[in-house]
Amino acid sequence: MKSLFESWTLSRFLYLAGGIFFVLIAANDRVWLMIPFGLYFMAMAIFKLGCVAGACEVPRKEENNI
Repeated sequence: MKSLFESWTLSRFLYLAGGIFFVLIAANDRVWLMIPFGLYFMAMAIFKLGCVAGACEVPRKEENNI
């Protein structure tokens, strides 16, 4: 179980918690159109997609001062 969460970052946990929150609130309030949004955030966290994987990070430009 430890190796399952070893490479998880804070953002992945937040995305998973937010997705679960959206799904539970949508099911409780019977707002069925909100469930796919919650599932999307959960999938991003579980499968390490999008910004959760660090894909939104802008790489730094290295300067050579010669």
